[in-house]
Amino acid sequence: MKSRLEDLFEFAKGEVTDGDIRKFCPPDPGSSNYVELCTTVRRTGKIPEVVDPDWFEIFGIAQRGSAEREVDRERFMRFKLFCGAVAAKFLLQEPGLDPVVIVNYVCCSLVMAARDIGDQTLTGILADVFPALAIEMEEYRTPSGWVVQEYPFCLLAGMLMRQDLGEDEVAGDMAGQLIEAEGLMRVESFFPGHEFLMGLTNYDSLHAEWLGLAESLKNPGGSESVQLVIDGLRGVERWRK
Repeated sequence: MKSRLEDLFEFAKGEVTDGDIRKFCPPDPGSSNYVELCTTVRRTGKIPEVVDPDWFEIFGIAQRGSAEREVDRERFMRFKLFCGAVAAKFLLQEPGLDPVVIVNYVCCSLVMAARDIGDQTLTGILADVFPALAIEMEEYRTPSGWVVQEYPFCLLAGMLMRQDLGEDEVAGDMAGQLIEAEGLMRVESFFPGHEFLMGLTNYDSLHAEWLGLAESLKNPGGSESVQLVIDGLRGVERWRK
């Protein structure tokens, strides 16, 4: 698992520049030098062992951000990929770290970046990373962790990546895992919403993006599990569109 996360991190570092970081980092509030922090992580390939919740301003908010100008979109997606790779490392370091990392945001932005960049190497790395993250968080979960209840989103992200690789049988197996995990978290969640998967989280800023990604799900083999996932997500109200 760690080696694939490192593969993701190494790939992402090669896609972003210090110029991208200076351009797309959020404004420095005065208490932290966000640009210096981010560029140091890229240059050294290391993230500090103690995660500062203020880093949500960089590695969290970037997950649901977008380029202000269309001309910047390509470079911003690479910045987003880098921030997502760092956030995934945060998740492995401490899976319940919800002040810094929102699981469904990380998964969604990584899938979007992978599809935008269109590199099969990146897609293959993520196809391995997502289910491994799900296992880490499923084993970690506690009654107090809102963010850990989102781990089924890792399985949806993994399904999308496997289908992009043409591995429909593996995607079908993951669909079964997703349905089982979603049901488990629905029982354990404090106040689950009625909508499939999306009802497991209060962090709903990327629901429209998730539903857009879900429209690409296919079921060429007639898998019952895949169809259940497709139908479940099609039944979610598109209230943010």
